[in-house]
Amino acid sequence: MAADFDYDPEELVSFEGHDISLRTAVHRYLEARVHPDPLVDLVALRDPGKEPQILEEEHFEALLKEPAFSESATSGN
Repeated sequence: MAADFDYDPEELVSFEGHDISLRTAVHRYLEARVHPDPLVDLVALRDPGKEPQILEEEHFEALLKEPAFSESATSGN
């Protein structure tokens, strides 16, 4: 699925009310999956005009399979 849309690991997305890199958002998604918090909405918003504009669980799961977002690549964030 990640191949179905353009993404840049360093693009800024709005996640949990903060502007962070997509790479960091994927890392936080992974942490939230390990330690679930029902009050956290795991959705990232991208800039208007980018498709998909809203990244949800299935997008994060697909991105986790991409080399740029592997656990070793995100562990430093």
